[in-house]
Amino acid sequence: MWDSHQPSIKERIKLAEKMKRKPETPLKLVKPENGPPRPSWMTRVYKNNRYIVMIDDYRKTTHGYATCAMIQTIDDKPIQNHWSEIQRIKNAIFGKEAMGIEYYPAQSKLTNDHNIYWLWIFPEGVIPTKV
Repeated sequence: MWDSHQPSIKERIKLAEKMKRKPETPLKLVKPENGPPRPSWMTRVYKNNRYIVMIDDYRKTTHGYATCAMIQTIDDKPIQNHWSEIQRIKNAIFGKEAMGIEYYPAQSKLTNDHNIYWLWIFPEGVIPTKV
């Protein structure tokens, strides 16, 4: 069962720095009952000693439903080499042949409180693949 004690931001950063000094571990699916309360939209979450990936498998869009992944480092710092890192995360969770699109919102809808990266996985045929 999950311990209800929430570490302070300072404690979390110290723990994250310690974890990141170790070799990277594989992303693993975290059971909801083994973690903190989660956002209502989240259907699953993956975590390792570098990243946390919260996923909504049923995000409604103008073209039906898509999978939306929120990717963040455990210490809320920017992802170094972010394109190749997010590609690696996409491959590990969704498969090498899944197509993901990183989300850059209109400036009027921008919320930039944390270093969060949004990856969208659409059903085949929704996104054009030939240019």
